[in-house]
Amino acid sequence: MKAYKSSKKPPLIASEAAVAYALSPLKLVSGSVGLGVIRTARAGIKTGYFLELGARMGFSMQELATVLNVSLRTLQRYDADQVLDADQSAKVISLELLNGHGIEVFGDQHSFNEWLRIPVAELDDKSPLSYLDTPFGFMVLEQILGRIEHGIFA
Repeated sequence: MKAYKSSKKPPLIASEAAVAYALSPLKLVSGSVGLGVIRTARAGIKTGYFLELGARMGFSMQELATVLNVSLRTLQRYDADQVLDADQSAKVISLELLNGHGIEVFGDQHSFNEWLRIPVAELDDKSPLSYLDTPFGFMVLEQILGRIEHGIFA
């Protein structure tokens, strides 16, 4: 089978090597790609990486706590070197992938960050940010970004 080259560049450079490796767009389409992401989630991602991602996306600590489904106080107690559990790490990976897709669609981090806070009619006039507390919310936002990317705004 002929190997096709992808001209897409990785959406973000991760400060944590394992995350950067697991989230490589090329790895996400190859046969064993999903396994790398699963391994990374199971091994865990450091809280510091999650906080840095949240800072890039303009999230408050309360918004980050909501994404992980923990209280603000619990998140504040996490040390930057603390490794998140598999479920929390999977949410961080989902957030990183969503962020990368958002940057591709909107052209830059700032524009995507603004979109996350604007009420969207398709989301019952709620902001996309308010849907980041469940895996299904991430899926819905990915679908909306895909439609925007292809010029389907309805």
